[in-house]
Amino acid sequence: MSLMRDDMVVDGNISVDEWCDCFSFADDLRHEPPCHKAKHGVDPHIADSKTFQKPNPTSRPIPGAFLPRCDLEGFYRPEQCHNGYCWCVDRYGREFDHSRTKGELPDCGQYAIQLNEDERMDLQHRL
Repeated sequence: MSLMRDDMVVDGNISVDEWCDCFSFADDLRHEPPCHKAKHGVDPHIADSKTFQKPNPTSRPIPGAFLPRCDLEGFYRPEQCHNGYCWCVDRYGREFDHSRTKGELPDCGQYAIQLNEDERMDLQHRL
């Protein structure tokens, strides 16, 4: 396990939260990544990864519910938007203080990796 991989804020220090998260995921190999878990709780069209059941085609997502943006590994992408607001999160979905903006994308580069152009366009459409 690489400690620097667990430095979500990329400040050269491992916080208590980062340390605990690192071990909580390492201890449970069956643990579903947090972003995918959040999506499964909101959108019934997403298949249940634990039972491998097909989603129910007649069910509907909860209207107005926040659907997080996930990376390929199932963790949160740095920029999240909903109802005209955007904010920056770490890979576990915890919002960074003072990162929330209204009607524009926040500068999450100070906290995490940069967006590529496709991701930026996707977020612009969510505003």
